[in-house]
Amino acid sequence: MPAPKKSPQQYLATGFRDVDRSGDTTACTRCLDLLSDIPFFHAVKEESFRIIAGTEPERVLDAGCGAGNDLCALAPLLPPSTRILGLDASAALLSTATERIAAHRDRCFLLRGDLTHIPCRSGVFDACRIDRVLQHIPDPEQVIRELARILAPGGTLVAFDNDWDTLSIGVSATKVAGRLTRFWSDSFASGRIGKDLAGIFRRAGLSDIHAEPKTLMLTDLALAEKVFDIPALLGRMKEAGHFSDGEIAAIKTDLERRANEGTFTSGYTAYLVWGRKTD
Repeated sequence: MPAPKKSPQQYLATGFRDVDRSGDTTACTRCLDLLSDIPFFHAVKEESFRIIAGTEPERVLDAGCGAGNDLCALAPLLPPSTRILGLDASAALLSTATERIAAHRDRCFLLRGDLTHIPCRSGVFDACRIDRVLQHIPDPEQVIRELARILAPGGTLVAFDNDWDTLSIGVSATKVAGRLTRFWSDSFASGRIGKDLAGIFRRAGLSDIHAEPKTLMLTDLALAEKVFDIPALLGRMKEAGHFSDGEIAAIKTDLERRANEGTFTSGYTAYLVWGRKTD
């Protein structure tokens, strides 16, 4: 009897490009839940929520809403009359979101659709937000143009995304660290999007643009391994011929030594950007 067919390995850098075909849709939900619980990401989300709430919007779009966590967090911060639409391309994530937003079903709604061609009329939303979705999209500028299109005059767009060129994983050898960063950043469809957001906003016709760098620093190796998918990163680099078995073993030993000594560090910089559609 043939052995059961294994699902394809899920990688954080690539799995979100097409969640429903990733081979392990629950891994994406676990990843989103993990990151939501980390204080750094929680604080950035809270800041984006405050920006949205400050506009007192009647209609809000959460673009790439995933499993619905942010819809549940945002709804209580907005006026009771505000309607919030969560848009995502993944049927699997929207199925989970349906369950999670049950307590807010009178004001939170879900729609499946492509962010590069948003299935909504122009000028209907007072505020839109998109959180670490653009890094997975080959043409993030098209998504920003679409979000600007559906904003009403005077509406606010808030985006948060990563600049993976700034990733630092605390290994001792500088050249090894550089190779890790380059491979990780290149694994994403748009791994450098964070630093480009302000310019993309401007080209999309938005004004009053604000951009804030946000830097995450981790000293816990076990947590860093989850956030940056370090074991899978090393495995993929080995498969691609960038490291030998011996080099991989040396990197792991180095990371463990630094963790035991209390000298391990890792981190990167992302950007929170918001702007307004011209009246």
